[in-house]
Amino acid sequence: MKKLSNWNDVKAAGERVKLPAGGYEAKIINAKVVSYDGSNGSYERLEIAVDITAGEYKDYYKQDFDSNTRDDKKWRGVARFYVPTDDGSEKDEYTKSVLKSVTDALEDSNKGYHWDWDETSLKGLKVGILVRDKEYEVDGKHGFSPEIFRFTDINRIKEGKFTVPKQKLLKESSGTSAAASSGSDSAASSDDDYPF
Repeated sequence: MKKLSNWNDVKAAGERVKLPAGGYEAKIINAKVVSYDGSNGSYERLEIAVDITAGEYKDYYKQDFDSNTRDDKKWRGVARFYVPTDDGSEKDEYTKSVLKSVTDALEDSNKGYHWDWDETSLKGLKVGILVRDKEYEVDGKHGFSPEIFRFTDINRIKEGKFTVPKQKLLKESSGTSAAASSGSDSAASSDDDYPF
């Protein structure tokens, strides 16, 4: 075997710790609205980056980010929620209800805070997060990865008054696996780089 250049400077790949499904106390690192172009037109999502603030998995997302040696590494602790279009459709009313549950969780978790339609005001707020296992199949590899499913009142997390979300499984489509659409309005990671 030929000796590799800069071998003494190469960082060894560490074992990645998987975050178990459950409820966690968290703090918002940053939030922004991002526009996308999709097959059905353009849409926006409210993207909220968080990290865990207590317990065995405190600073989980920061440690995950810092230990990743890839040049294109991403902040994995991001929840994404569709921004309602206010078009009066049934789908939009559902999207509004999901966003309302997010803002209610933020108001309940932060005494005196009131949602004022300024996503930049979310930085530094605390919130409870519910994490579920999401099934994936990529390049012949199959498994489960943690996904932020929903926000909740942080006090419900502290008191253990929450239900661990069910796994999100792949659906069978024409004999092959295809990712299911998300009913929670959270989504797989985009190409945005985090932290902000």
